[in-house]
Amino acid sequence: MKIIIGAVISLSPYSPGIAWDWLQYAVGLQKLGHDVYYIEEVKPEWCVDAHGAHCDFGHSVNRDLFRASMERAGLMEKACQIYNQGEYTFGLSLDSLVALSKEADLIINMAGHVKTELVLSSIKRRVYVDQDPVYTQLWHAEYGKELNFKMHDIFFSVGLNIGTHYTTIPDCGVKWRHILPPIVPELWPFQIDPSCGRFTTIASWAGFSDLRYRDEWYGSKYEEFKRFAELPRKTEQELEIALRRYRENDEGIRLLKDNGWFLNKATQIADLSSYQDYIARSRAEIGIAKNAYVKGRSGWFSDRAAHYLASGKPALVQSTGFERYLPTGKGLITFSDIEEAVEGIKSINQDYDTHCRAAREFAEEHLDYRKVLTAMLELCA
Repeated sequence: MKIIIGAVISLSPYSPGIAWDWLQYAVGLQKLGHDVYYIEEVKPEWCVDAHGAHCDFGHSVNRDLFRASMERAGLMEKACQIYNQGEYTFGLSLDSLVALSKEADLIINMAGHVKTELVLSSIKRRVYVDQDPVYTQLWHAEYGKELNFKMHDIFFSVGLNIGTHYTTIPDCGVKWRHILPPIVPELWPFQIDPSCGRFTTIASWAGFSDLRYRDEWYGSKYEEFKRFAELPRKTEQELEIALRRYRENDEGIRLLKDNGWFLNKATQIADLSSYQDYIARSRAEIGIAKNAYVKGRSGWFSDRAAHYLASGKPALVQSTGFERYLPTGKGLITFSDIEEAVEGIKSINQDYDTHCRAAREFAEEHLDYRKVLTAMLELCA
């Protein structure tokens, strides 16, 4: 099949974790024998230089980040940045892109990112992948946000409960299928290293605005970090967060530091390799989810946790309801309160070797691209 991946990858500050998620779709599909292309649309207001100042597209870091990501995946000859709905392109020409769209069997459009009608309207099958369950559905159903659903034929969500009776979040009249983050195992070296000290995670402190639904508020990751701020006081295990977009004088940052969390600037994790290195130096993941994912019982499964698991790092992650579908207890452990988190830390440290092996085995059993993407394409037929 001729398949296009549509996703934004070059926003500054660059998020290598998100980039890895998208690239594994592309690499995985290539390995399955498909002819894969990658498209990113860029708005003028996104373009910045190395100092973060707004600039023209031709001098932007957006182009540099896109090129580096595509070259890492071996996709640069089959990739295109569309600037300002076709005013310029980088990579494939607009004419080549239009011709490609007429030949393509499928576009996998992350959050409906590709909107250029000249491209989108010609593709035979258009797949929308929801990466922000609860937010996506409430934006559309409660706030009337146009998410380009009408231009798509098939809908997937990483929220495994979305569209089921296990959540009260509306389905927006859409039949939601479900998908886990695909992993290409050979891209994630597996080595057990008991000398790794800290449980870590990589997160954005700020995110989407809180949403109101049925007189309830659905909030950000900030709300959940406040709930678990005292966790380091309950355990001797060191816990670290690599954070993006935060201010040192922020009340929540002071709360975490006062309770013993180690803070690292995620901007130091600047590319795909340093992201993998950071995970490799970690003992395990301590994953705190967005309040909306938790409160909505969305069944959200983290692509970041998938990367830790593939690297053989145990993942101790907050419950969102995904455990209804996936085995937990070894390698992957969930918690709903501080006491359960403390017990999870103890379990991992008491039998670290077993949990590391179980983490890798989980990734191979449930996240391997040969299973995840093959099943996805079968549902798209």
